[in-house]
Amino acid sequence: MGDNAIACRSRLVRLLTVTGLAAATLVAVAACSSGGSGSETPRKALLDTASRTQHINSAIETLTIRETGVQSVTTAGVIQFRRSPTLLVGEELKLTAGDKSTKLKAVLTGTAFYLNEPRLASRLGKPWIKVDLSGQNETALGSFSQLVHSLQSNNFLNLTHLFAATKNPRAVGQQTIEGVDTTEYAGTFHAGAALKALSSAYRKVLAPEFRALGNTPVRFHVWIDGQHYTRKATTVETINGETISTTVTVTAINQPVQITIPPTSQTITPPGA
Repeated sequence: MGDNAIACRSRLVRLLTVTGLAAATLVAVAACSSGGSGSETPRKALLDTASRTQHINSAIETLTIRETGVQSVTTAGVIQFRRSPTLLVGEELKLTAGDKSTKLKAVLTGTAFYLNEPRLASRLGKPWIKVDLSGQNETALGSFSQLVHSLQSNNFLNLTHLFAATKNPRAVGQQTIEGVDTTEYAGTFHAGAALKALSSAYRKVLAPEFRALGNTPVRFHVWIDGQHYTRKATTVETINGETISTTVTVTAINQPVQITIPPTSQTITPPGA
C-alpha cells in the first residue's frame, strides 16, 4: 500500500482515539447528561462508571473500525494500555482496503514512540522506527506526531471533561458481554460541544478530529457491568460523506499487559527525527 494508505491508516488511528476509545470516553461523554429519580438512572449509572474509570490502571481492548464511503476500509486489532508505574501503550492493527491489507504495530512509552509498518521497514532496513520524544516538538516529530498523539490520548485521564457533551441517554436493556452481565445505554453527542468541554491539554490533542466532525451527531451504545466498568461500546459518525462505525470490546481490566519495547538492534531513527 502506498503513502496515501499510510495517511489513511494514521487518520483511522486518530479516529480510534476520538471515538474508538468508547470503552472509556463515551462513558464520560454521557455522564453529565439528563437524569431523573432513582438510584440507577442512566445519569447516575454513567456518572458512577466515569468515576470508576479513573481508577483503571490497565486495560486490553479489541477494536474494529469500518469506514464506508469513497472507499471501504476496515481496521481491526488489539490495544493494550498501562498508566503506571510508567506509561506503556501498544497497538497491533490490521488495515484492509479492497483486496489489499497491511499490518501496523505501535508502542508508546513516556520517552519514545516506536512504529512497525512493512513498507517503511523495507525502506529503512529495520523493523521498527524509533522517535525520541524527549524535548521533541511538532516539527521534529513531523508526520509521526498524529500517531504519537493518538497513543498519548489513549488513556483514562481527563475523560470527565466530556461529561456535559450529551443529552438524554437512555437504558436499552440487559446483555451478556464476554461472559459478563451488563446494562446497555445509548445516546448521542455533538463533537463541537464535546470539544468545548475538554481540558486545554486534551483539547490540543483532539481538536483537529473533533473539528472534522463539525456539528454532526455521534451516536453511541455502551455496555456497563455491575461494577461500573465499561465492557463494550460502539459509535457511528459521518465525516465528509464517509460513515465510520467503531466497536470496542474490553477483554481485561487491571490485568498485566504484554507489551514488548523493541530492542535497540531492531530500531532505526528516521532522518529528520
